[in-house]
Amino acid sequence: MVKTYVQTVCLREGTEDEYRAYHADCWPAVVRSLADVGVLQMEIFLTPGDPLSRLVMIMKTTDAFDPAVDFPRHASSSPIVVEWEARMKAFQTPAPEAEQGEWWSPVERVFDLSAQLASAGARAGYRVPEG
Repeated sequence: MVKTYVQTVCLREGTEDEYRAYHADCWPAVVRSLADVGVLQMEIFLTPGDPLSRLVMIMKTTDAFDPAVDFPRHASSSPIVVEWEARMKAFQTPAPEAEQGEWWSPVERVFDLSAQLASAGARAGYRVPEG
């Protein structure tokens, strides 16, 4: 089984170019550490032109992944990862909707095409194509 997480945070004004540059060539120790804690895929999107410079991260993980346990385990996995995390956090600021003490805020899913197709197919005799 695979879990999907979507989270958001904002970039501090004037840091977009440097943040992009870091992520264009992410440090290998960071990539390995994320994989080691169960992150299978991660994408970060930026809303250009947004006054908040909002980042949206979509992450697929193993079923055993627990953000409360595995993100801290990743963030402290080596001195290189600790340095990366500190640098990235310096670029970021919590989103306005963040809870007290929260950094990356969870995003609620409001639509799932696969579920809608399956539901519509069940109601109308439509068979959802595989793959």
